Amino acid sequence: MTGEARWYAVRRVNPFEGVLQVIETHNARAYSHDGRVWQVQVLAARPDHTWHSFADVPPIEQFFNFGLWDPEDGMQRIPANPIMDIGSMSTAADQLSGTLRGLLDRLPFTLIDDYECWATDYRGQPVALLATTEERRLLRDIRAARWQATRIADHGFVSPALLARNVPASGELGPRQHAEQLERQVRQLGQHRAWFRRLPGGGGERIDPAQGSGALSAGDFPALGLKVDWKDQGARQLATDYLAWQAPRLLTLQHIDDAQRAWLEPHACRRAVELAAVYRLIPRMLDPARIEAARVEARLRKSAR
Repeated sequence: MTGEARWYAVRRVNPFEGVLQVIETHNARAYSHDGRVWQVQVLAARPDHTWHSFADVPPIEQFFNFGLWDPEDGMQRIPANPIMDIGSMSTAADQLSGTLRGLLDRLPFTLIDDYECWATDYRGQPVALLATTEERRLLRDIRAARWQATRIADHGFVSPALLARNVPASGELGPRQHAEQLERQVRQLGQHRAWFRRLPGGGGERIDPAQGSGALSAGDFPALGLKVDWKDQGARQLATDYLAWQAPRLLTLQHIDDAQRAWLEPHACRRAVELAAVYRLIPRMLDPARIEAARVEARLRKSAR
């Protein structure tokens, strides 16, 4: 059933929002942010072609949202244009759903986005991760935006280090002052950009050697996507607070070592609801009992609402 399917994972970065799971067949695809609820899309002819019946013009196909699928409730379809070939679309979605159910025990899928765009300092050293892709041919089409700690509408990040210095998280300058201070910190140091292809050992080769030395070691790349060894102590504390806040999502990364995972797990457990949401996508746990306790806490919180 899975012979013609392809399944993989890619990171959602800038801001970092976890690891996206993807399954593709020749005529359908599904993706999930949490490994439980999947957005299903089906390849079909555009309805304007079906309506006008252009005999001499080949149909233009594109992916259309078909519904949401999860293991408990199955497919929940969304309304579709009635002039589309709903029968064929349903068949494609059903076939994908069958494939999907058979692959759930393989979660999380392997990350394939080995090409990374980094904000770099004047020496060409990586500061913050801006973009990733799995295909080199796409590099020229990707315009990496400046680094973001959170989305504009996300006011959740609060730095204990800044609070201790009487810097409010929300105030006259806006509702995300701590995130904006971290963003300014990154921009001041990471004023350049460079694409790298990450290698199996963790190192990376620079795509454009004119931007600096051709290769970097694994230790040159911030494992969690953001430099933490800032010269200024306040800058170090702010970056560390941010990574602690992002800990549930960062646990879904697949190439971090045990020391990094051991630091992340207790921070992630303090954000039980966020941790429970991505639990299925954590590739390895050092303290499963502690994480399970956090999941129980998350269920209790939800039931109390």
